Amino acid sequence: MAETAFVNRVSRALGVSRDELVKRGVEEFLQAQLRACFAEIHELEVRYGVKSSEGLEGKIREGVVDEHPAWEDLIVLENLEERAGKIQRELNALKS
Repeated sequence: MAETAFVNRVSRALGVSRDELVKRGVEEFLQAQLRACFAEIHELEVRYGVKSSEGLEGKIREGVVDEHPAWEDLIVLENLEERAGKIQRELNALKS
């Protein structure tokens, strides 16, 4: 497998164990994914002046914001919050 040879080569070149290189790579990837989720979450929260999906849902139900496209954005926001939670749990597990 070409990926294995690449990881082994980089490991030797940097003087870092293969396991440490993979662990750091996964950690960096997860952190980048988490930052991307938080950026999208922040964009939606600012757009609607809320701090969470619950806040957006409340504004929709109260009629403070138009249902369309807010319902679609609510689904996106809920999915982003869920994904961010999963990523954070994996980061925590990696660090422990």
